Amino acid sequence: MDIGLWDLKAKALGLPLYRLLNPRFESVPIYGSGGWTNLTERELVEEMTGFVERGIPRVKMKVGMNFGQAERQDIQRLAAVRKAVGDDVEPYVDANMGYNVKQAIRMSRVFQDYDVRWFEEPVLADNVEGLAEISQATEIPVATGENEYTRHGFKELIVHRGADIVQPDVGRVGGVTEWMKVAALADSFGLAVAPHGVSEVHLHLCMATPNLRAVEYFAGGWVSFGSANFFTETPAPVNGMWAPFPDKPGLGFELDPDAIKKYST
Repeated sequence: MDIGLWDLKAKALGLPLYRLLNPRFESVPIYGSGGWTNLTERELVEEMTGFVERGIPRVKMKVGMNFGQAERQDIQRLAAVRKAVGDDVEPYVDANMGYNVKQAIRMSRVFQDYDVRWFEEPVLADNVEGLAEISQATEIPVATGENEYTRHGFKELIVHRGADIVQPDVGRVGGVTEWMKVAALADSFGLAVAPHGVSEVHLHLCMATPNLRAVEYFAGGWVSFGSANFFTETPAPVNGMWAPFPDKPGLGFELDPDAIKKYST
């Protein structure tokens, strides 16, 4: 509801949403997100190098295969990606809460050898004490927050030093209004923000976020689900940077009525 109201307000004023939020940037950095554990090593490398070939110098892959029971494969897959993308690309790893605390600390020491730039959700999101322990034990920034649902939860996470990079999700945290409060809270503690998912909406918000690290970007775009795209045209990134359409009001995209009709059941 909150996202929809902001979209309507911007449309009523004839402005792109980001123009209402006091933008700080003309464009923002993105990272290519994917690297699912169900991909073969070859498919994983092809996806990661595909992002790099599109000019995106940051990529994220999954680790924590089989709920943390395949450490050797995690390392082998990361090594293959690092070799394929080269030394100038920033790799991020996301365990999706697949490790325990001691295991995550041990794995982080291996990940450091591959110059991993952030370690996302190494343990259960509710384990703030464990996240803090990991953060203090490794040089790799710990990224988390996609499973926090209020600014009060983020306050506890930040105050207890459970996150180095804060990852609010506009669709989970209460919309644009609450998301901006969380981003400001992180900024007051000197922490970076890298939002989770909902990329085309976050793009507008991140244009006005001075402590932004990077926006998550999927190969098919957030508004695409497999071969089905339910929305109208969205902006394309250029050389690892992204910006909303400057002349389309609101969020800048709409439901495609033909797609809705085609995929309705």
